[in-house]
Amino acid sequence: MLATAARVALVTLVLGPLLACSGESKPAATSPTPEAKSDAKPEGAPVANADGGDKVKVVEGQPPGKDDRYALQIEPPAEATAGQEAEVVVRVIPKDPWHMNLDFPTSLKLTPPDGLVLANANLKKGDARKLDEGSCEFSVKVTPSAAGEHTVAGQLKFAVCQDEACSPVTEDVELKLAAK
Repeated sequence: MLATAARVALVTLVLGPLLACSGESKPAATSPTPEAKSDAKPEGAPVANADGGDKVKVVEGQPPGKDDRYALQIEPPAEATAGQEAEVVVRVIPKDPWHMNLDFPTSLKLTPPDGLVLANANLKKGDARKLDEGSCEFSVKVTPSAAGEHTVAGQLKFAVCQDEACSPVTEDVELKLAAK
């Protein structure tokens, strides 16, 4: 049992910084205490592959609306007028201890309905108005061609991480716009 604990500690010390989801070094884990009675890996420990490599643990999400990893905010413009460009803001704010994964290919793909023109329907990480560990924010420029209610369907892809795991997310979004 001591040999197994020593191997887990060695793997954690050597590979731990390589497994950090944001690319920055994390403090090395301490060795298990003598009180540990099990050979099982601790929760959140790196998962070993059959070929001897390790990978970051992936955490599955909860049903939409009940997620404790992040908050999704969609802010329509205060006022929109047919024929004039308006802005809808799509924002992700990770909840503690989670943070945005800056290496993930974050994107927002939108499908506008008839009567609505988007300046860019396929926003990528570089198009984000703000992207740091604390949040991700896209500014969606829309121009309604007619008055009325408009809904843009889309898909937001991003990942949030914490010290032990990363969690990729694909969130279906609806941007609503009322134009006069």
